[in-house]
Amino acid sequence: MKQNQQYYRDMAKVENVVIPDAEKLPYLAREAINILRGNIQLSGYDLKTIAITSTYANEGKSSISFWLAKSMASLKKKTLYLDCDIRNSITVSRYNIQQKLIGLSEFLCGQAALLDVIYRTDDEYFDMIFTGALAPNPSELLSSRLFGKMMDYLRGKYDYVIVDVPPLLPVIDGTLVAKQCDGTIMVVECSETDRNEAIKAKRQLEYAGIHVLGAVLNKVGAKGHHYGYGYGKYGYGRYGKYGKYGYGYGYGKYGKDLDEDSDE
Repeated sequence: MKQNQQYYRDMAKVENVVIPDAEKLPYLAREAINILRGNIQLSGYDLKTIAITSTYANEGKSSISFWLAKSMASLKKKTLYLDCDIRNSITVSRYNIQQKLIGLSEFLCGQAALLDVIYRTDDEYFDMIFTGALAPNPSELLSSRLFGKMMDYLRGKYDYVIVDVPPLLPVIDGTLVAKQCDGTIMVVECSETDRNEAIKAKRQLEYAGIHVLGAVLNKVGAKGHHYGYGYGKYGYGRYGKYGKYGYGYGYGKYGKDLDEDSDE
C-alpha cells in the first residue's frame, strides 16, 4: 500500500502548507491555556500525545485542543494538532481554510501517505493533520493497526501531539483514540454538562485503562462577555493517588467532584 511504502519518509519532505485564520485570544483565556500547558508539562516527561475530549459535543474541546497546541509551539516545541473527530470536525470551517485538503481518513483508508496529510503552518513549530473526507466507518479506521502505528511514528517525530478526540458518550471513537495517547484531559462546560454524565464518561476512560490527567472547566462566566469563539475562563483539575487539586481560572464544582459518586 502507498502509505507503507512511504511511511518513514523524512519529515523535511512535508510540502503541504496551510494558514489557519485564528483570532488572537484575549489575555485571560491565553493565560489559562498557558497554565494548562504548564500543568501538562509538570505531569510527566513521557507525556507526548495528549487527547482532549469531552462528554458530549459543543463543550469546547476542539478550541482548547487547537490553542493548547499553539501554546506548546510557542515554546519552540515541535507540536502537531491532530484532528480525529472524523464524524463532526469543525476545524476547517472555524479557521476559514479554503484549500482542498486530504487528511486522516485518506491515510487510514490507504489513499495517501502519512506525510502527504501533514500540513505545515506559518509557525515553523506547529503542524496540523485534518480529518479529511467523511468516512462511513470511523470506529474501524480509528481502531486499526495503522492508526496505532501512526501514533507511534508521530510520538517519535514531535515533542507534543495534541489530539482532538470525539466526545465520549455518543460514540466509541473517543475511547478508541484516547487509548492510543499518553494521557487524556476532559473538557467540561460550566453549568451545561450534566455532572453524572461527566462521571460516566470519566469512568469509561478508566475502565479502558486510559490515563486521565484531569479536567478543564470551560466557559466559566462566558455569557454576556464572550471571549473569541465563546471562550470563558479555563480551569484544570488533576486526579491522583493523594486526592484532587485544581489550578488556574474557573476551577469549580465539576472539576472538584468529578471523582465522586452522586445521586444529584
